[in-house]
Amino acid sequence: MDTATAKLGRAVQLATESGHADTAKLLEKVVDVIDPSTGTVRLKKQAAAVDAEMAAVRSVRTVRVRKEAAADGQVSEGA
Repeated sequence: MDTATAKLGRAVQLATESGHADTAKLLEKVVDVIDPSTGTVRLKKQAAAVDAEMAAVRSVRTVRVRKEAAADGQVSEGA
């Protein structure tokens, strides 16, 4: 649980520093923000009952495209 709290704290810190207020607001559903500039947070007691959508908050996957495949109009996914 300490690892999760630390990572969520870092996420709050990054969201605050980069001006992503919408992301910070989503994180506030899971943690009580004590100091956003240092990433100090406390996991909310009902965090286990948070909506399933929170688990997939704006997940992003990067896909590499090989140059020769791109030239042919084909897309190749990398792992």
